[in-house]
Parts: sequence; structure tokens; C-alpha cells
Amino acid sequence: MIQVLIVDDEKLEREGIKYLLAMEEGEWNIREASNGRDALQILKNEETDLLLTDIKMPHMDGLELTSKAKEMKPGLQVVIFSGYSDFTFAQEAIRYGVTEYMLKPVEPESFHKIINTIRKNILKKKEKETREQKEQDFLQEYFLESYLYTGKKDILERSEGMIDLEKWNCWHCAILIESDMSFFDTAEENFSTELQKELRRVFFYLNLNNRQSLLLFQDHYCDYSLVANHIYTFLKRTYKESFYLAVSRKFDGYECLTEIMSQLEQQMEEKFYHPEKHIYSNDEEHLNMEVKEVQDSRLLQLISEDVSRKDIR
Repeated sequence: MIQVLIVDDEKLEREGIKYLLAMEEGEWNIREASNGRDALQILKNEETDLLLTDIKMPHMDGLELTSKAKEMKPGLQVVIFSGYSDFTFAQEAIRYGVTEYMLKPVEPESFHKIINTIRKNILKKKEKETREQKEQDFLQEYFLESYLYTGKKDILERSEGMIDLEKWNCWHCAILIESDMSFFDTAEENFSTELQKELRRVFFYLNLNNRQSLLLFQDHYCDYSLVANHIYTFLKRTYKESFYLAVSRKFDGYECLTEIMSQLEQQMEEKFYHPEKHIYSNDEEHLNMEVKEVQDSRLLQLISEDVSRKDIR
């Protein structure tokens, strides 16, 4: 889906552009702004592939908006609309990094040709980024799994130049998930994405084998026993398999990842002695909490975290 921002102080003009876009091939997620200042705020907070903007607007004109937008997102595609046929506007627009310059009133055929070309360029760029991200994720997973089980420094030396080890230093807690059946090799491709949506937090997902996966989290001040309860509730509600979770202690630096992995596996062995439990942690208070008793505490924790992050939504 292509993310589009239409900026024009005239609502009728915005509706006209939306109508023309609706006639184009592909899926378009459209946002609107009535001036450059509001548009800039949307660009800061939302993913945007294509900016369609008028030149003359209050607070900030289209050229200034384009200049600031391209500073934030150099790869952003920009189309400027103007009722002025003065060539100096076109020259100025090109200098600011505008992809295309169109005169008002917009001719549907001209609009179609320009948007179709831009759409193909955006999709090609997205495909390249997806391919590169998959390659980077594969390398991250390969070197991380090798290091987790061996702790050999030469693995890190071989990874130099291929992955960014500083990202590993951002992890401060790990949760090991184990299934009673072969689940993770056949789990849906979007399993980790759905789990991220459920938790409303970012983590690095590593599929260790068909029965185990590892989640690595960045937030140092979070209560991960509550997070583990949340994960277990989600898994129990969504899948028929039985799951067990082990929560690591807090840690700093990727050098201790091998030790953390070993501790998690030792904690997971407790399921043979306490099969009625599904979450294993050093915090006995959380171990004895039933899932239904966790809900209020989890909500309070989420509220507290959202307040600290000023996440009004």
C-alpha cells in the first residue's frame, strides 16, 4: 500500500485529487492537511511515500514544505500543483527536489501518466528495501544464533561489516517461548508482526528451532514478567498448542547473551517439575499470579509506560 499525503488549503481541491487517485491502479492510504505546517507534522509522525501539495498555502508554502520534507525523507516523491504557469515556479520546484510539477486545473490524462510512473518507482523502491531488509535480518539471525550457543568471539569478528553489533547492545531483556509441538517452523509468516501489534512494543524476533523462539526487548525499565503474562494470554487465546515462557534477568551488553541463553534454558527445564506453570521467572510473585489476576496490573503498567512516553493515543 502506498502512503499518500495531500496538502491544499482548499477542501474541494483535495477531494478532486482523491477522486483522481481512486481511479488509479493499486492501493492508496490517503491523509490530508490544509496547510504546510500541519503537513510537516504528519510527515514527522507518519510513513509517507508520496506528497501531493499545492504551492500557495497559509503558514508554509509548498516549496518550503518540500524543502523541509526532503530533509526528513530524502526518498520522498513530491508532486507540486500550481495555478501559476510561470516557468520560474517550475525551476524553483526542481531545485527543491520536486519529482513533478503540474498546472491547475489538473488534466486527468496527465495526472494518470505522472502518478502511474511514480507508483511504479515507489513499488520498485519498496521491493528493494524489503529485499535488503530480509538479507540484513537473515545475517542478524545467523550470527546471533551462532553466538548465543557458542559465545565465540570469532563469530563477531566474521560479522564485522555485515551487521551492526551496536544494535545488540540495545537489548536488555529476553523471553524464551517454547511450544509443546512443532509450531514455529510452520507458524504464519506474520506471527512476530501480530505479536508486536498485541504487545504494542518493538522486539527482535529469532526463530531458534521448530519448538523455540526468542524475543529480545529494548526497554530497560519494563516489568517483563507482566509482558510474559500478556504474551501467554495472547498465545493461549490464538493457538491450540501449549506454550511455556522463560523470562531473563535484565542485562547490559551483548557479551552476556550466551549466559542469558543458558539461564533461560535452565529456567525452561522447570516445566518438567512444574508442568502446571507456563511462565518461569526469578520473580516468584509473578510466577504465582493467575492470568486473570494479571490483567489489572498489566493495564496499569501499560498506562504508566504510555504516560512516561507521552503516548496520548
